Amino acid sequence: MRRLLFGVEFCQHLIPSVDDVRAAAALCADRGWGLTLLSSYVTDAFLAKYAELLAELETASDPELVVNDWGLLRLARREHPGVTLVLGRGLNRQVRDPRLPDVGPEHLGGDAPPAAWGGSSIGSAAFRALLRRLGVTRVATDVPLQGAMPIGADGLPGQVHLPWGMVASGRICMVNAYGKPPSVRLVPPMVCDAPCRRYTLNLRAPWTRREEANALPVADGAFIPLTKLLNRRRNELPDVQADPAPRFLQKGNTHFYRLEGPALSRALAWADAEASIDRIVVELDVPM
Repeated sequence: MRRLLFGVEFCQHLIPSVDDVRAAAALCADRGWGLTLLSSYVTDAFLAKYAELLAELETASDPELVVNDWGLLRLARREHPGVTLVLGRGLNRQVRDPRLPDVGPEHLGGDAPPAAWGGSSIGSAAFRALLRRLGVTRVATDVPLQGAMPIGADGLPGQVHLPWGMVASGRICMVNAYGKPPSVRLVPPMVCDAPCRRYTLNLRAPWTRREEANALPVADGAFIPLTKLLNRRRNELPDVQADPAPRFLQKGNTHFYRLEGPALSRALAWADAEASIDRIVVELDVPM
C-alpha cells in the first residue's frame, strides 16, 4: 500500500495544523493511500498540540504516527489506540557522523572503522522487546554513510529513509538565531517564523584527512591553515571534486547527509537483504 508521510520529524515549530492534517487525510482517501504523520520531539506545550492532530489522524485511512518523543508515544498509546505507532529515527540511536567514512590514520591508528559504527538501537533484541511492550509495531532507520550492520532475525517491520539521513538535531536553532541579539541567540526559541524554509546551509567537515586538505590549492586569503588549533576551517570552500572532506547540510535545527552513487546502492542492497525491512521512504528533498 502506498503511503503519504506528512509533517516534520525534527522541529516542534513546524507542526502542521489540524486543517493541514485533514486535507492530507482527504488526499490519501481520494487516492487510496495510507496516511503517516511525522512528529518531532516536543515540550509539554507542543505535546498538547499533537493531541489535537492525533484526534484528526485517527479518522484517516490506515493511520500511522512516527514518534520521536517518548512522551508523545505514551500519549498516543493511551488515548489513540487506532493509530499505528512507528519508532522514528530520532529514537533509533545510530552513529551518523558524516566524517566517519573519511577518518584518516591519525584518528584510528591505521585501522579500519569498527563494524560497531554501523549499529543502531533496533539491532538490540532487548530494545526491540521493549518497543513491542510499548505497542510500537514498526521502526524507522537511516543507513549511515559508513554502512549499517544487520538488524537481527526477529526485527520489527522496518522502513529505510533514502536518500537523506539525519545527522543530529536539537532545540537550539542556529538559523533561527541569525540576526538576533546574544541574549536570545543560543536559547530554545519560544516562537519561530521558520527561516529554514528559505535558507539551507552547506557545511564541510575539514577536520578529516587534514594532511590532504592542507595540500589543496586555494586562492590567496581564502585559507585558514588547518594546523592551527583554533582555526580549522576555510573562508571559502575548495571545489568539491578536489576536496576529500565530506559535505553535509543544515536545515534549521538539524544536520543531514545525502546518500549518492555507490553509497546509495549499498544502502538499497542492505535494505533488500534485511528480512525485516519492507518499506523504503523516498524523500524528494531535505526532510525539513
